[in-house]
Amino acid sequence: MMKINNIRTKIILLFLAIFTLSTTSCVKELEELNSDPNAIEELPYGIQLTRLQLYLSGTRYEMRRASLGWAMSAIQQFADVNISTSLLPGDKYIDFLDYSSSLFDRAFTNEYKDLADYMARVSEDPEAINYHAAGRVMRVLSFHRTTDLYGDIPYFEAGLGYLNNEWTPSYDSQEEIYNHMLMELEEAALEFSNSAPSIGSQDLFYGGDITKWKKLSYSLMLRLGLRLVKVDPAAAELWVSKAIVGGVMTDLNDVVKTEHQIDGGWINTNPYGEAFEIDKFMRLSDTFVSWMQDHGDPRLEILSFVESGGPHQGLPNGLDPNTLETMGPAGGDLANYSQLNQALVQRDSPFMFMTYAEVEFMLAEAAVRGWYSGDAQTHYNNGVRAAMENWSFYGVTTPTTAAVDAYLAANPFDAANAIEMIGEQYWAATFLNPWEGYANWRRIEYPVLTPVNYPGNATGGTIPRRLKYPDTEYTLNEENVRAAEARQGPNSYTTRIWWDKN
Repeated sequence: MMKINNIRTKIILLFLAIFTLSTTSCVKELEELNSDPNAIEELPYGIQLTRLQLYLSGTRYEMRRASLGWAMSAIQQFADVNISTSLLPGDKYIDFLDYSSSLFDRAFTNEYKDLADYMARVSEDPEAINYHAAGRVMRVLSFHRTTDLYGDIPYFEAGLGYLNNEWTPSYDSQEEIYNHMLMELEEAALEFSNSAPSIGSQDLFYGGDITKWKKLSYSLMLRLGLRLVKVDPAAAELWVSKAIVGGVMTDLNDVVKTEHQIDGGWINTNPYGEAFEIDKFMRLSDTFVSWMQDHGDPRLEILSFVESGGPHQGLPNGLDPNTLETMGPAGGDLANYSQLNQALVQRDSPFMFMTYAEVEFMLAEAAVRGWYSGDAQTHYNNGVRAAMENWSFYGVTTPTTAAVDAYLAANPFDAANAIEMIGEQYWAATFLNPWEGYANWRRIEYPVLTPVNYPGNATGGTIPRRLKYPDTEYTLNEENVRAAEARQGPNSYTTRIWWDKN
């Protein structure tokens, strides 16, 4: 009997062994069948860096809606006459929430998950020092425009849902965000290393040139430091001084931009190029065109063309088809009003994040405030020249040296009105970079703009101070967005963000 049991046991064990081998083999075969042979197991840092830089340029979705639709029209650089299907709700302060929330939507579903993944990966690799430093700078470049538009936002936990299932991130105060961003820039500038592997040619900004990356770090520090002028002047002066000592942009070669391609796909074409292809109603604002005409600005010939062949004529903000008919010589025909030169907004046009001209104007302001020993007039004049020369990146003929000299002679720097003059020139220099133009206008409120008061507008006839969070935040992340409201104020266009104090 014992012998039979032993035989039976051996047979069972044999069958179990065969079954185990068969199961293991099947599982292995299934894994192979369900594996993509073309998948990249470890995405090269350079490819991910390129993708992030293209994401930062934006897509037609948010650039058409939040950038052109709200920011650029709110500071009266563009205007339109549409109402129910308004393409520029910032022209009349109409509550088009899908336009207002578009940058928030796109940033938190695209940019921030990739940024979080990239930063987690390079943080763990001691050889990826320069990739990590560049990522820190790009993170600030991205987050500062989002917080500048909305105020308190998820920052420390942004994008972590894709790493640790944190799908309802807490909102951080803008003060905390700014403190951290400034620290990140300071540390990133020191982190860049010539002895570490280069980020190389896949870096669309600077081709791996860490000297230029350091200048960008300090130039962004200068920008963010000046944001604090109204809320914390002492901190503003401290960070502005650190930035200048560190070393900011010094010429046109330092501008930070991405180049695009005509057939480059949805993240490799200029977002404005796509927007202007389909939008035939936007016109340059009368405020913007008149300011250039009053100052004899040679840039007007670069920026404006009139379809009917008539003189440059900006479209007043806040009009609809009926009130347009009551206008003067240009009348109700949009062909008589200035349009943007389409050569500047092709699919392969560059996208500017920060220019040398902006840096010179910021240095001029720092000198005026007594935070810097440089000569304000020299920096102001350098800024004007650089702002005009910057259009060369778009493949158009820029004003001659003689024309710029004549412009400066006709509009000399006036120390008594220095902040106003710098603010106006900064406004002109950030044309087609409305995130920055809108933020800087709220910071110092120059040029002086007359708001419109279109019937039924959402601000009571005042220029919006921020954009609104999307409705989805109140269903998917309600506890955290309500906490932000309790700290910052209502989710309204008139609520001022932390650094934008009266």
